Amino acid sequence: MSYDCYLQQIAATLAESTGCTEPSAIALNAATARRHVQGDILRVTARLDAYLFKNAMGVGIPGADERGVELCVALGITAGDCDAGMNALHTVTAAQLAQAKALREKIRVEIAEEARGLYIETIIETERDCLRVITSQTHDNIARVEHAPFALFTPEKKDAPAAEAIIGDVAAYLNFANNVPVEKLRFLTDALEMNRRVYRTAVEKGMDRQVLPSMMLKDPSVFVQAKRMAGSASYARMSGVPLPVMTATGSGNQGLTLFLTVDAAAQAFGADDEKLLRALALANMVNIYIKSHIGPLSSVCACGVASGLGASLGTVYLLGGGEKEMLQAARNILGSVSGMICDGAKEGCANKVALSAGLAVEAACLAMEGSGIHAQDGILDNDFDHLIAHLGELVVEGMGRTNSTIVHIMMSEKRC
Repeated sequence: MSYDCYLQQIAATLAESTGCTEPSAIALNAATARRHVQGDILRVTARLDAYLFKNAMGVGIPGADERGVELCVALGITAGDCDAGMNALHTVTAAQLAQAKALREKIRVEIAEEARGLYIETIIETERDCLRVITSQTHDNIARVEHAPFALFTPEKKDAPAAEAIIGDVAAYLNFANNVPVEKLRFLTDALEMNRRVYRTAVEKGMDRQVLPSMMLKDPSVFVQAKRMAGSASYARMSGVPLPVMTATGSGNQGLTLFLTVDAAAQAFGADDEKLLRALALANMVNIYIKSHIGPLSSVCACGVASGLGASLGTVYLLGGGEKEMLQAARNILGSVSGMICDGAKEGCANKVALSAGLAVEAACLAMEGSGIHAQDGILDNDFDHLIAHLGELVVEGMGRTNSTIVHIMMSEKRC
């Protein structure tokens, strides 16, 4: 087994993003279209997969005082920097925002019902041109830029990940975390500090009070501090604070859950920087493996079942636990929040992040004491690989129609 395989997997799934990843991805796509189209805009059509549409409907947008998918598209056109990737909205001026609001009347947004994965399509029509830009599979993957007439688009199949990353082998992850040269993990320090900055900003703005009641803010326990750090940082991000976060597997909230939960535990347990980096490496690998089963976007909140579970195993690592305790921590997580739905990105996600962070530490501590949910309960199992496979079956097959129901309810509230 090559440690470089794991390092490459982790590095490939970490990326900076200013604002929620879905508005950022939409803005990046639209900004790319505006760069390549010729002439004055007559009409804009944006088509999104249902999962991405759901996550962009009601979340805060960096630099904006209003919300909505149309505004995400419009800001991409008037203010988006397509050279900045997922930081496309890193600077939005008042003039650009005013132009975007005026442009909204020319924009039509549709759900791409045929999409079977992450998908964004922007078509800009002008008096002398018509151009389409397609984003596919990942938030920042611009798969096609073309002038009319448009050719049929079929997503290219991704290369299969390395075998080590496919197998849910906790022993292999432990071996990696224990033995990889710590110098090769230093890149995780920058990711951690980026997410710490968002947390500090949230506290300065009093946003931690939106996640925890004042009486809990005085509680120094690791459970509460994990909730405070991850939850308040998420609230800041969801409300549109224009600071970059380090995302994990395409999600800023998952990045905050992973990094800040393990960070809170490391501070509470007195772990040194090397132990913290090794715990973060293990937590990231677990998150990557779980997301390979449930997909980049789903009808369940991955902050609980993926990044929260990864953070819990990272916490077990900090406490000196092994495979047995990690499997028990995983059962404690999935036996508690495997049914927590994702009903779109918004400030309320911060409460789910806080819940996931606190539960991650609690599940780890219970596991270290030999306590928790029995393997025969519900969808749980004695084998880690089977446990995550059951979760994938539940999410992908069993909850296939859940997302369309969620979107229907959200649209009926006229929040788009």
